[in-house]
Amino acid sequence: MDSYTWIFLVGIVVFFLVIVILLCFTKAGGDRLFLGSTHDPECISEIEETPALLATLSEDARISYEQAKVFQQRYPPDSIPTDITLSQFVSIQEKGVSAFEFEWDMESNSFVSARTEIQFFNGESCVQTNLPLPRNQDVYYWEAKMYEKPPNTTISVGVATKPYPHFRLPGWNKHSVAYFSNTGHKHFNNPFYGKPYGATFQEGDVVGVGYRHRSGTIFFTRNGRRLDDACTGLRWNLFPTIGANGPCQVHVNLGQMGFVFVEANVKKWGLAPMHGTLAPPPAYGLEAGSLLLERGTTAATSSTRATFRHPSTYDSDDDDDDDDEQPLIQIDIPRNGNATRYPQYPPPEYSTFPRSPAMIPPAIAAAARYDSGTDTEDNISASSTSSSSNDSFLGNNHHQS
Repeated sequence: MDSYTWIFLVGIVVFFLVIVILLCFTKAGGDRLFLGSTHDPECISEIEETPALLATLSEDARISYEQAKVFQQRYPPDSIPTDITLSQFVSIQEKGVSAFEFEWDMESNSFVSARTEIQFFNGESCVQTNLPLPRNQDVYYWEAKMYEKPPNTTISVGVATKPYPHFRLPGWNKHSVAYFSNTGHKHFNNPFYGKPYGATFQEGDVVGVGYRHRSGTIFFTRNGRRLDDACTGLRWNLFPTIGANGPCQVHVNLGQMGFVFVEANVKKWGLAPMHGTLAPPPAYGLEAGSLLLERGTTAATSSTRATFRHPSTYDSDDDDDDDDEQPLIQIDIPRNGNATRYPQYPPPEYSTFPRSPAMIPPAIAAAARYDSGTDTEDNISASSTSSSSNDSFLGNNHHQS
């Protein structure tokens, strides 16, 4: 072989060695692969219940703990499908981060408004999102702001599998990890005790949760500063979960706005894009040129004209083809619409209907014509004559009496 062949073979060998080294010891996020176990013993180990540990719980806490154990025995993490379906994936693509929202149970002491604004009341409860954390990008991140938090209320922020008992805080049961506000400890699968992790957080603080799905790592941030990794080796479908044991209000940012943690903004670690691919509805004033709207407008205009048409007289000589504009009953309306029409027959004595002109006394008729402004000189003279005749009639009667 010549020297060029040897150089080519050595180059191929070196290339494959570099690829193997990169695959075995590094990955895109900078974490090491296959160098020791990626499972945290604290996260996957079972808690050994001892009488001493159970004695640390109050009576109500012990009952809640036993109920949660029964709940998770009946409903393990794989008891319901939690993978993102095709329809849910399409919804995320169309709506963006608006496809994610927190769900609350009617039996729990919590309420969710505007998808991500959570309000807790008395008693222990928690809420979870409708969709799990995706696995398309390297890291997913979200934040929770303590909007209203009394000093005696404990809030836990973390992740858990679904179904999870709604009457328990995350971190107290299996397959869950959370950061607690009252002690600053992290709890994973353990209601008895936690491990020191960070500082406590109060009203106004912002707690963030990050998830690296390749290694199953969970880390937290507090007011924009990153803390150490809390747990690794979580391989289940994890849902953002927030719990509290008293009245408080928490606002969650899943990526619909900027994060306090700057690195999450730069690397776009939100659960989904702020805006999806679904086109918004058309703006007002841009409906010109629509045949459907134009047809509806034309029909409405013609109907309005037919409804408010007031001709003086409906003649039978109108166009018979246009049946829509023809009234059902032909009515002859006089052109002088203000003319008063009286019946030709006298009304009964008890009726209040005005009598016909032939039966109305001249004085009353003259007064009516004067009120209507239609008196003429002849009418005035006629009324005066009738008045004098009436006066003479009254005078004669008085003289005779």
